[in-house]
Amino acid sequence: MENNSSSIFFSIIIPTYNRAALISDTIKAALNQTYKNFEVIIVDDGSSDNTGEVVALIKDERLKYFKKKNEERGAARNYGTEKALGDYINFVDSDDIIYPHHLQKAYEFILKHSKPEVFHFGYEIVTPQNALVKRVDNLKGNINKKLIVDNFLSPIGMFIRKDIACQFPFENDRRMAVTEDWELWLRLASRFTILYSNEITSKVIDHDERSIKEFDVDKIIIRDLLLIEKLKNDKEVIRKYKNQFPRFIADRYTFFTLLLALKKQRKKTIQYLFKAIFINPSVIFRRRFLASVKHMVLHLF
Repeated sequence: MENNSSSIFFSIIIPTYNRAALISDTIKAALNQTYKNFEVIIVDDGSSDNTGEVVALIKDERLKYFKKKNEERGAARNYGTEKALGDYINFVDSDDIIYPHHLQKAYEFILKHSKPEVFHFGYEIVTPQNALVKRVDNLKGNINKKLIVDNFLSPIGMFIRKDIACQFPFENDRRMAVTEDWELWLRLASRFTILYSNEITSKVIDHDERSIKEFDVDKIIIRDLLLIEKLKNDKEVIRKYKNQFPRFIADRYTFFTLLLALKKQRKKTIQYLFKAIFINPSVIFRRRFLASVKHMVLHLF
């Protein structure tokens, strides 16, 4: 399918922080699209390495570079959205790769579905050696309802119409790093139908420096408690997920117990275990609860 200057214009926003060794491949992949009507916006979130120099070596008029003070990824994405000229926004982390047909497939999807507010494409997770870890290409049914149970969507697969992205920014609180995308997806899902295609158009590199692999129990608890509080304060989220929200909270609490047991923090482990049961008694039948009890017995008694 051919495209021209009157076609949909995309803004690919790449937030980055001290990823000079990785970002070059990400940018080159973003520029290597079969669909030609787009811009790539690099938002350098206060890097102290030579990220700016690496970006400057790539000469392309579609590439724009902005450096700002460090405020975390959510703020960097919002900054990029403010600078974006696109009809649709796509967020790509600075260590991941979009395939050449990524924007072309998005363009076709937009035309087919009459410019939807938000949609998502399949993606795969690979090792730095490109060995497959997992494919996310099996979504089915109404994924809006399922999002409250687990965050299976990725920023790299998500396309958000510019007016919607401006109206619903990412949470800026750096304490919510890693969950800021799930919080936004739930706000969007409570208001719009998230459409999707299972066709894989990108890959996430599962390297050791990924922020999602951070294992600081206290930070994780603060992060998830903030996530709960932010969502509780959104009337549309509560309206949409009213019956599922107790389970959502209980699942967060049992997750805490699992981590706390591994860290041998007995008192807190037991506290969150009982909190989970109190807010949603059916939690005792779920796999994570049983895993939490198992680890509590193994590590605390």
